[in-house]
Formats: sequence, structure tokens, C-alpha cells
Amino acid sequence: MEQIVLSEEDFNLLKEKYTDLIFNKSDNTISGVLSFRRSYNEKVISGKYSVDFKLERSNDSILPKVRETEGKILNIVKRKNKSREDLHLNSDDGELCLIFPLKEKEFYPNGFEFNRFMNHLEEHFYWITFFDRYDKKPWEDEPHSGEAALFKAAKENKLYRKELNIYISKIKKKENIVVLNSDVI
Repeated sequence: MEQIVLSEEDFNLLKEKYTDLIFNKSDNTISGVLSFRRSYNEKVISGKYSVDFKLERSNDSILPKVRETEGKILNIVKRKNKSREDLHLNSDDGELCLIFPLKEKEFYPNGFEFNRFMNHLEEHFYWITFFDRYDKKPWEDEPHSGEAALFKAAKENKLYRKELNIYISKIKKKENIVVLNSDVI
């Protein structure tokens, strides 16, 4: 895992805009309450979510893994009788599904940028809060499953068709292996 190093500008943004988030230098984490006020199609929404994330890239993503730590989203899932995936949670520990990894390059063309990332988090929480309050999506969300997301990405942008063809080839190889194995048995 590669560490993400914040610039002085990033620290200033954190200090000035995200006053309830705390950077812990010893373990390179940010935690606390992310407060936002945003609007989309004239619907202004304010919200607060407790979050925790370590500033490091994972093997398959340039973004830190973010957790909503107080179970607010899981409570919405239960109250609305939805699945975790419907509200873009990867796990019961509150890990968010922020973006399909293939689309990161499109959304973050210059690599990880803290300001853009924080804006992305606010949009993510706006979407969840809107869905909770109005029982509908403010805009069409991305599919949660990798396969559905890949097909949607390839449909939207022909640059992703290469990855889709690679994926389909892998599936076909797996199917052949399964058939061969079942023939052997």
C-alpha cells in the first residue's frame, strides 16, 4: 500500500472547510465528522457523516478506503429494506463503494487530488441523504457489481471496450475450464 501525502494546500482545505475532521500524523488517517451542504436541481441538502480513512492507495485503487463509522448508512439500509449495495456499502463495517476502479482515471485524470476526493465524498453522501429523505435517487447511480459496472462503462465510453473484451475472454476461459473439469469427473 502506497501512502498518500497531503500538500500544504490540502491541510489548509482540511483546516478551513472540514473543521470536524482530524488528521492523525502518526497513522496517516483522517477521522471525524464530514459535514456538507450541497444542492442538485435546486434541492439543497445538509448532512453529517462520521468517517475514517487511512491516506493510502490500495492495490486496485488510487483512493483511500473510506468507512462511515457510526452505522448511519446501515440504518438507512435496514429502514428502507434495501441491500448494502443499493446504498453503495462494501461491507457491514461501513466501507463505502465510491467508484468503479476502472472509472477512476476518468474521474481523477491527474491522479489522486485531495480536494477532488473530498468533493467526491460530499457528492456520495448527498446522494445517500437525498435517497433517505425522498425515497428516490437524485441521479442515476453506478452499478455496484463489477460486471454490471463494466458493461455500463463500455456502453458509455468506447475506451472501456478493451477492458470489457478482456473480461469476457476471462469468463469464457473459466467456462471452458469448468466444462473440461466436469467432463473429467
